[in-house]
Amino acid sequence: MPAKRRLLLVDSSDSARTILFRQILNKAPDIDIIACSNGREAMTAVRRFEFDAITTGINLPDTDGHKLIEAIRQTPKNRDTAIFVVSGDTDTRITGADLDDREAVTAYIDKAEGHEALVNFIVSYLDSHNDLPARVLYVDKSATSTAITTAILKKNGIEFHHCSQARDALEFLKQELREKESSSVDVLITDLMHNGDMHGFDLIQAIRNELELDYLALPILLMTMEPGENERTDFTGIFGAGTNDFITKPVDEADLLARLQNLTNIKRQNEALNL
Repeated sequence: MPAKRRLLLVDSSDSARTILFRQILNKAPDIDIIACSNGREAMTAVRRFEFDAITTGINLPDTDGHKLIEAIRQTPKNRDTAIFVVSGDTDTRITGADLDDREAVTAYIDKAEGHEALVNFIVSYLDSHNDLPARVLYVDKSATSTAITTAILKKNGIEFHHCSQARDALEFLKQELREKESSSVDVLITDLMHNGDMHGFDLIQAIRNELELDYLALPILLMTMEPGENERTDFTGIFGAGTNDFITKPVDEADLLARLQNLTNIKRQNEALNL
């Protein structure tokens, strides 16, 4: 018998917590939900349990939501758990803050869409967990890195299209949008450095601004080199550019698959909500 999926629901409103708790259980009675009203209760839960997903608001009675996320990212059990921020202002993103990797938000959900949309989002995400054939657009100029990454994708039955240049990847997406008015790509994986006139950050900015594909419509996983002993990764630049997540080279198979699964879940349930 498979283990029950576990959700941490953090909301300072007693009425909102009660509504969400009941509606989620009504749609998915096999989900184990722990509901907390503040950061202290949430931290007690994340230290004790491993969750499949966590939702939190920004304004909590005893802490800021982003500080809570930073603390969660330091716990061994939930360092890589998908975290969804429910906010009335989806433009107030953590990407504008002074970031490091412990503060990464998986996705933002607009509170204005109502409880039903949030419930559907959560249930869809958890229902799709661990069962996601994905279609990946992979952009990398390095023959060695490409060989390693594509071997992992092939081994795990993940469909992919590889481009060695960012400009080719952008044209691939443009062609899809001209033909289908939407992208069939679940996740874009791109290296930071590319040949030609367009690098990784340029590609991401073009996708977000020119093609108008946001964090939910096309999740992006950025590949970066492990920083040297006296170097520091520019997390503000990485997330501020429009990236959902990042992974360091050399790529670890389990880490890559976990991140692809999280990001594909986001794309799929966003599609389900917009049918």
